[in-house]
Amino acid sequence: MALESEDFNLTELKQLTDVDWKNNHHCRAVAAGLVQGVYKSERKRQESQGPKVQSSHWQHSHFRQKIVLTDNKDSSIYGVVYEFKHTNSIPLPECAPKFVIAFRGTFLKSGSAEQDVNLIIKLLTAELPKDNSRCKPALDAVKEVVKEDETAIIWLAGHSLGSAIAMLVGKSMAQKGKYLETFLFNPPFLRSFLSRNINSPRLENVICSTKKVIRSGISFVGGDHLWEKRHGQFNALSHWIPNLFVNKDDPLCSGYIDHFKNRKIEAEIRSIRSAFTAAFGKDRELPIHLLPQAYLTISENSSSCNFFEAHGIKQWWYQMSIGEGFADSSTKVSIGDTNLVGEP
Repeated sequence: MALESEDFNLTELKQLTDVDWKNNHHCRAVAAGLVQGVYKSERKRQESQGPKVQSSHWQHSHFRQKIVLTDNKDSSIYGVVYEFKHTNSIPLPECAPKFVIAFRGTFLKSGSAEQDVNLIIKLLTAELPKDNSRCKPALDAVKEVVKEDETAIIWLAGHSLGSAIAMLVGKSMAQKGKYLETFLFNPPFLRSFLSRNINSPRLENVICSTKKVIRSGISFVGGDHLWEKRHGQFNALSHWIPNLFVNKDDPLCSGYIDHFKNRKIEAEIRSIRSAFTAAFGKDRELPIHLLPQAYLTISENSSSCNFFEAHGIKQWWYQMSIGEGFADSSTKVSIGDTNLVGEP
């Protein structure tokens, strides 16, 4: 989700012009800044009511807009393919990405809110298909830039709903053997969010018992090949390690923190929803949150904050600082070190 105040100004942009492309925190800030640029492009589109938007701030950055991705249901801009501005006299720096494909999250304005909320509902019910009005065109765009230069460094980046799209695209490419550097800001972990809001122990016991019965039934009717297929999908992701950025105070994404500490892979692969729908041929994909490994970075508010601050993209690009420094001096968000979590 985006706030009107989460916008660039020239002072903040200067921090994104002198980049050490071997510095992970600089890369984080650049990726988040480009995602913020997608929000700004959609805002400009709605203000101008024009189909094409070239945001003025791009003259101050390293990138230009190569392709603008629009949703065919509401014409909203949900993603941008950026290309690094380089020439023969100004070559592409070592380790810098040639292309960055960035996706915004929910933008609660009249020109985009309805479709955004519709996709959030699908995400809540684990029904966000890869062939929806955003994921498939996004995947096609990524395939095109990979085809254009197979040796180029290519990044994926997304925030909130956009991180779910980037996750699906990244998984699809990884399963085909193409591993893209991926930055997922405040990625929704909705299973944990929903379970925390089930306050009835009796209901939880009923759900748990139902899961066991259905799993046993699927295995009994010869559904063990479904589990084998999912293990194969999971193993195919073992060489793709995306970067996850979560805020402890954000209920939509903080579930990833405990997930990697306490998860049981077999139970995750045999999740009741995926097993049941796959048995009837509706869905043969892994749960969206399931990853072998990830680089996990956690931010924490040193003072009280609201949901929009904890879930906002600004905390990740406002300053290139970590640890004792603050990512956002106005809301006091400290960014911790990055840790490799999970197992191959």
